[in-house]
Amino acid sequence: MNTFQEHLNILFDETLINEAPSICDVDISKLRSPTMKDMHKKQCSAVHKKEKDTPMRRAAKRAGMKRTNRDKLYNEVE
Repeated sequence: MNTFQEHLNILFDETLINEAPSICDVDISKLRSPTMKDMHKKQCSAVHKKEKDTPMRRAAKRAGMKRTNRDKLYNEVE
């Protein structure tokens, strides 16, 4: 449950985000609520996860498969 001040902070942040084309265009220092700051960090961070180096992914990379498709690969055990 949010306090009244937290609720006002979230409403202020939502109006800022609605004025901009996306949340990444808003400066993080202008955001007041911690939840919106966390959302900004998750959506706009420049750090991407390193791709796992498994034999199946290496084979898919050599075959010319795109990274988005390689992320969906998994080993089936039946």
